[in-house]
Amino acid sequence: MIGYNLKKLNRKKDIACLFLSYPPFNSRKKETHRGWILDVLEITHKVRESLHKLENVSYLFPEISRLLDHSIHDLQAFIPPVKEIIEEMRRSSWRNKTPKNVMLDLCVDDFMIRQFLQYIQIPEFRRIVISDAADKVFLCKLKKLPPVRQIFDTVIHINGDLCLELESVEDRIIEELGFSKSSRGKADEFLRSKNFLILVERFVPETIDLNDLGNGWWNSDKTQKIVLTDNYVQLSVPVELEIRREYHLLSWNLFCWNVGKLIVHSSSIQPLAVHLLRQCCGHLLATVLIAKALKDVEDVSIWRLASRAIDSLPTTSQSTEDRILLSALAFVLGQLGSAANKCLKYCASNLEMEGTHKVDLLERWMKEDLIQTLDEGEQIVQQLVNAVLLESFQNGESIRMANDVRKELVNFYKAEMNPLLLVELDGKGLMEAPKSEAWEEAHAMYLMNNKISKLPDNPNCPLLSALFLQEELSIDVNLEDERWNATIKDVLKEVCCLNRLHFLKLYLPDVLLLNDLRNLSRMYFRFIVGDHLKHIVSRLPRESVIKLEEEICLKYVNGVGIPTEIKEVLRHATVFFLDRHLTATSLSEFGAKNIENLKFCVFQECKEIEAIVHVNDGADGDVRPHSLEYLSVHYMKNLRSIWKGQSLPLWRNSLLFLKVLKLYSCPQLTTIFTWNLAKDLNSLEEIVVEDCPEINNLVLLTDGPSWKGWFLPKLKMVSLHYMPKLVSVFGGECYFPSLEWLSFYDCPSLKILSPSEVHSSALKVITGETDWWSALKWKGSEGLEQQNLDDIFIPIDRDIDLRTQLAAINDQLQSQMQITEPTKQSGGSGDSLANLVVEAGTTSKQKQVA
Repeated sequence: MIGYNLKKLNRKKDIACLFLSYPPFNSRKKETHRGWILDVLEITHKVRESLHKLENVSYLFPEISRLLDHSIHDLQAFIPPVKEIIEEMRRSSWRNKTPKNVMLDLCVDDFMIRQFLQYIQIPEFRRIVISDAADKVFLCKLKKLPPVRQIFDTVIHINGDLCLELESVEDRIIEELGFSKSSRGKADEFLRSKNFLILVERFVPETIDLNDLGNGWWNSDKTQKIVLTDNYVQLSVPVELEIRREYHLLSWNLFCWNVGKLIVHSSSIQPLAVHLLRQCCGHLLATVLIAKALKDVEDVSIWRLASRAIDSLPTTSQSTEDRILLSALAFVLGQLGSAANKCLKYCASNLEMEGTHKVDLLERWMKEDLIQTLDEGEQIVQQLVNAVLLESFQNGESIRMANDVRKELVNFYKAEMNPLLLVELDGKGLMEAPKSEAWEEAHAMYLMNNKISKLPDNPNCPLLSALFLQEELSIDVNLEDERWNATIKDVLKEVCCLNRLHFLKLYLPDVLLLNDLRNLSRMYFRFIVGDHLKHIVSRLPRESVIKLEEEICLKYVNGVGIPTEIKEVLRHATVFFLDRHLTATSLSEFGAKNIENLKFCVFQECKEIEAIVHVNDGADGDVRPHSLEYLSVHYMKNLRSIWKGQSLPLWRNSLLFLKVLKLYSCPQLTTIFTWNLAKDLNSLEEIVVEDCPEINNLVLLTDGPSWKGWFLPKLKMVSLHYMPKLVSVFGGECYFPSLEWLSFYDCPSLKILSPSEVHSSALKVITGETDWWSALKWKGSEGLEQQNLDDIFIPIDRDIDLRTQLAAINDQLQSQMQITEPTKQSGGSGDSLANLVVEAGTTSKQKQVA
């Protein structure tokens, strides 16, 4: 079952990579899905490694299931019927039935090369399979590409025909380099030093794991790829990326589906259809827009008109992709009636980004005299939805417009009525505003998406009627300046009139001021709310502060009670910083619906909080933070536990996505994890506990059986500092397969470790005091020999700042990991890392904790 799901997951990954290589997605959506793609590669690697070691991989099943649930809706939302095509691609090989002359004319090879070039600079994509691409023309074109010549200093092309095993393929590669089989070591060393591209033609690896090919050649500091090509490859084990020629008929299949296959394949229209798509360069949105406009059209003259529209791209500063879309829209709008055009123009300028109810839109059209009756409006809405110019959602009750469509419609209508001088400097990376002479004749000035912080003083602009600035607004003030408190009401009135504002950074001294804000659901905001005393210096570590600047953030300071206004804003936030709250007793108090989107939570000096999550037995509602990934807690004098309340099964998987847990200076904290909670933390990667004197074990063992076996499968880093009562890390005979880092300091009661707790092939560093390490004893563990860990032990100097030492060790470790492949617990890294600790300055324990 896990093998089937893993193949299914990799197929979904390959399909996502396919779509992300096409415009408009290739310039706008790549980063949205990059993290998920890399997670798929990582879980695939883990399964393969575990199977090689004959280890149980069942613990990875929940993570594979979670990755399978990743949504790629944004890649299919406005380009129907992508969903159906994706499902067909998943279920079958989607073998090509298109005539060869059509494939050639559609430049399918160019689309494949575009995808290849997009992914070759991502280090994680090492082995790439290109199916149905074993012809000499394609491979020669690939090798001669300027980017390939620039990136790779060694390009090798071999024929893998008749090779029945990987060793034979490697021998041919080595011979191509000019080395003999007996000089294998020198050949390996040579390849490790090069940016290489190895093309293996006509190798059919149906029963061979390609991930074992070239294992001794990789160097993370180099760009290195092995590409295998054949007429048709059926993989037994997934590789990092599979590119299929037949999948790159995507735009053709979309076009045929939307126009009608009988019409497209008619002898008089097919040449025009192929030429039209060739001019679209695979732009999927432009393809569908034109296809919708040509649906069931048999008049050849209209097809020729469409072809000329794309041929005559306007010469502007826009990118080719934007010009293609603009030309497609020009043709589509020419096929609309006058009333539909007027209504569409209204929507491009006035329809809210998040959309609106259809009934409200129709009433607004009538008010503007764009339609005479509601029935007429209904017909126009349906016409525009069918043309993919508008989108229908919420069972047809609401209407919105895709951002790509809106952008190009605005450009189109602007050009249509533009005898005026427009100064268009949108997205030019400007640091300063245009000079004074540029303002004198301008009717409109576009300065969005730049880094301009100040406009000219009193510019001479007698003709200027429109000035377009950032869709982002950051109002930075001195939090102690009373003038801000006196003027904020007026500022908020101005801000609320900015209908297209997407980013807002603001300090609000009074909770009630939140009532003046609107449209938070479509806004990227960072709010500080409450009486923020600037002279009180935050004691948060830098990494916690960074989290507050990364996403949609609400920081609530010196609060009393849980105001409704805070709950409403919290519902839209992904980061929540609760600072010095006077009465809150847990995160759960803020309400289930209001915390369900939170990814990051930071708590500091909230004196009444005894548990982060409190689930009352028998209480209605689900108050568990299901999406939480990062939890950091600081200086909480009454905190007793992370979780309080109901047991299984009600809280099962409640912290399933938690990756990082950091606890600092919580003097009453006695319980971090119960056993039942800990064994479900399959995503946890890092634990930091500092200055929590009552903790004697990270896991409360009394509520569960003694545990033996795999535990916390993704845990990589454990740091335990200033914990005088700590006697055991986890207890039991637990194994941590991903553990890389163990840091101990000032834990005098920790005198015994279990060998199983350090039994990880990934373990690279253990830190602690020299005398503690020398006195450390090892608990007996049946069937497990104690390892020699001295080579990876790094001593901590009591006279040097702890965090400075740990940061230096970590930096050096990351540097070494980039230079060489990760090694098992063997010598080499310890001595070089140990030398770092003498480079830092001295400080006290109090400085280290703070």
